[in-house]
Amino acid sequence: MKQDKRRQLGKKITRNAKRFGGLLFLGAFFVILIMGGRLFQIAGFKEVNHHNLTTATRLTFMQKETVPATRGQILDSDGQVLADNSTVYDMYAVLDKKQVTKAGQPDYVVDKQDTAQKLSSILGISYDALYSQLTSNKLQVEFGPKAKNLSVDQYNQIKALKLPGIKFNSQPARYYPNNRMASHIIGLTNSVQNSVGRRTLNGILGVEAFENKLLRGKDGVQTSLGSQDETSKKNQVQNGDDVTLTLNEKLQSTLENRMDVLFAGTKAKSAMAVLMEAKTGKIVAATQRPNFDPNTQDGLSDTWENLLNQGSFEPGSTMKTITLAAAIQEGKWQPNDTYQSGTYEINGQKVVDAFGNNEGVLTYRQAYERSSNVGFAHIEQALGAKTWKSYITKFRFLQKTGTDLPNEESGSMSFAQPIDQANTAYGQAIRVTPVQLLQAYSAFANGGKEIRPYLVDKMTNPSTGKVTYRGKTEKVAQPISADTAKQVLQTMTGVVNADDGTAKQYSLADAGYQVAAKTGTAQISENGKYLDGLTNDIHSVMAIVPEQNPKYIMYIAVRQPQVFPDANIQITLNNVFRPVMLQALNDGSAGVKSKTNQITVPDVKGLPIAQAEQTLKDAGLRVTTLGSTGNVSAQSIKGNQNAIKGQLIFLTAKGKVTVPDFTSWTKNEVLAWGYLAKVKMTLTGSGYGEKQSQVTGTPVTGQLKIDVNFKEKT
Repeated sequence: MKQDKRRQLGKKITRNAKRFGGLLFLGAFFVILIMGGRLFQIAGFKEVNHHNLTTATRLTFMQKETVPATRGQILDSDGQVLADNSTVYDMYAVLDKKQVTKAGQPDYVVDKQDTAQKLSSILGISYDALYSQLTSNKLQVEFGPKAKNLSVDQYNQIKALKLPGIKFNSQPARYYPNNRMASHIIGLTNSVQNSVGRRTLNGILGVEAFENKLLRGKDGVQTSLGSQDETSKKNQVQNGDDVTLTLNEKLQSTLENRMDVLFAGTKAKSAMAVLMEAKTGKIVAATQRPNFDPNTQDGLSDTWENLLNQGSFEPGSTMKTITLAAAIQEGKWQPNDTYQSGTYEINGQKVVDAFGNNEGVLTYRQAYERSSNVGFAHIEQALGAKTWKSYITKFRFLQKTGTDLPNEESGSMSFAQPIDQANTAYGQAIRVTPVQLLQAYSAFANGGKEIRPYLVDKMTNPSTGKVTYRGKTEKVAQPISADTAKQVLQTMTGVVNADDGTAKQYSLADAGYQVAAKTGTAQISENGKYLDGLTNDIHSVMAIVPEQNPKYIMYIAVRQPQVFPDANIQITLNNVFRPVMLQALNDGSAGVKSKTNQITVPDVKGLPIAQAEQTLKDAGLRVTTLGSTGNVSAQSIKGNQNAIKGQLIFLTAKGKVTVPDFTSWTKNEVLAWGYLAKVKMTLTGSGYGEKQSQVTGTPVTGQLKIDVNFKEKT
């Protein structure tokens, strides 16, 4: 009985197994049939989900390579290169003895002593430091900062040594041929890694940063097919545009040289100067101190600022010209009316004249010429705070100019209290930038039209030569009428021509030009309090030349000079202003030409003294030499630059220096000689040299002092 039941159960299991096996076979058959059909379809049509397999296969074997764009050059207005492309190298050493060349030669450092000895002088790293690294247990070593960013010259020197195991990684770099010249304008780049791991240049300061996108260009992508019958496809690389600046290299060079002398002589905290074409807004020269070398980054600090459009400051009396313009425009300017100078009380707080309280009664014309704070506080009161504030807005203060530099500041102002409102009328309680001042003063040179200063003259596609952008003169406001602008310029000339005018040092009457100028002295505020003393002031001048049909506007400022090399700080500033302005005026087509003639200065550097002096005299120049033997080592105006007929050129040579005859020399010429000779000069009178305390030919010693009396020509 039990056996029958077991047989029946076994038969049932067998039947179920056969049925399951059959179903499994049928399922597998249909799956194979479907897959076979699909494979047949793919093989026949070479397509999956609308994706062509032939194309996909080709793409799988395709190699992609980024084609880097070449960064555009930066050029001056004459096409001289100011920023160019280069390559730098990071050096390392392979110590792994398993590394060999294809020819089986050692590709690691073999003679460690010889390698350390030869590299030491090129890298500026001690032999011991190099040898210590080369004898380490590492497979590969680097040598620190001095072995990074090596120049092409250093790279070639090391490669010429043919030292086994010494390797290099290259990366793009920027080269600035003129080093520190206009570095705050041109700017700086650094090397960054892009999305595909390649090093590329990125602008971080100046025009390099402001125009970074266009200078950088756009990388291309090149794809090469594995099949030899296929041609390469290339996404066209777009090289960066070349940027031509408005800067004039000759004027820039003169300005740099003059500022070097000023900064060294005054030991100031900072200084800046800028020269702009009055009619166009083109900035043709600009510099600042301290500056930096973009090739080495020497002088660059974390707190570095571009003084042209950053680091806003209280401008002092140069702001009085804006107040003057507002008063003329509003019919509140009464130049012959009088007031009591010295002090003026507003709501219990005093306005004080910088020259003290003993000047007595002055006219308002004298208030401008002698720079009286009290006089201009009275003018602000006559205008009224609301009207005066409207002119601050009309002249576009507290607004960015949009000049071609990054991180521009807009400035600030305190205007809530009556004393603050009065203070702004003479340049305190308001902070501005030099480029804002230039823009405001442009209204006086252009019949009341205010124009924007700019630095980028044009941008050019280097492949086609097509100009992709061109800078242009741009009117940004008309704060005053043409008649008001004319009256302002005429009043500014009094600051230069009046016997007690604060800008009389800037006269160019001897060269045939009428200067319109305004000086400024501004206290510096720290922690809510003004610092005391002339060594804690900002001393400045703004000049428009010529007064009739202006050609140039120039601004110079020196912050906290610790030494006053001249009797008046304005004399020191004039040593920058005069040579730069005269060179600019005589190089261009100024509205009023000089009565003198333009001369190209011969290059006499390296010539014997007698020959050099005669060459300059034959060219129509005056000459004096500091030194008595050998050849000329330097000349005050470089060869091939422009000067005025009869201008004095200083030559430097070896040997003893003697006192020249200062008869008929100008004050600036006497002061320049004193600076070069390191002699203390005391000047009295005005005009031209007449008498001197030391006779001609006296040897110059460290203790020598010279008094020179000046007299006007009759």
